[in-house]
Amino acid sequence: MTLSEQKFEEFCKTNGIPLERVAPEERETPDYDVWIDGQRIVVEVKQLEMNEEDARVVHEFQTSRRAFGGVKRIGDRVRYKIDKAKRQIENRTQGKHPTILVLYDTRPTLIRGINPYEILVAMYGFEAIDLHVPDKMGDPVRFGKHRFGKGKKVSPNSHTYISALGLLSEHESTGQLHLNIYLNVFADADKPLPLEAMVNSDNISVFTIPSEPTNEFREWARIEPAKP
Repeated sequence: MTLSEQKFEEFCKTNGIPLERVAPEERETPDYDVWIDGQRIVVEVKQLEMNEEDARVVHEFQTSRRAFGGVKRIGDRVRYKIDKAKRQIENRTQGKHPTILVLYDTRPTLIRGINPYEILVAMYGFEAIDLHVPDKMGDPVRFGKHRFGKGKKVSPNSHTYISALGLLSEHESTGQLHLNIYLNVFADADKPLPLEAMVNSDNISVFTIPSEPTNEFREWARIEPAKP
């Protein structure tokens, strides 16, 4: 069992979420079935681990107390995990259940952290602004549409069987596990997640983007619990 799976099981146990681990011989399928508000959800758990660039950054910081590093394209780690999990998720759900790909970062504190913007551009595409260059020399460049560009992993015609990405992490001060859910607005509408129950959970936060049919760039917005 991986560290990310241990953490996910701990999270479910703490929050009273029933789960069933997929049999080891079914390794080409997701790791868990969970039930929230009586609804079955197929869950694949993936962890981020140190690569060569991460190891270089950690070594430089430990030896010189300063280091510089990063990824070539923001969101690439998340895109890679989506690609790694998509076959398992599609095989397991068989078009019958909502699904969540849960990520957990196992890297050292110095470089640990997946931020919401990484997940946003990995799912919906890089942030882009159209520039209109004038025909006449000396006229100003005009800024056009602020939109999602290339690099998207979800669309109306791609990965609609992935209902959401989840980010499992510990609270900085308490160490308590918390799950952020980032919805795929293009997910199959006939297999919705139990959003009301999830939104009202103390240790789950749910985020979405306005789902207008345009490709306009939008930030994540948290879905707030209904007021009593």
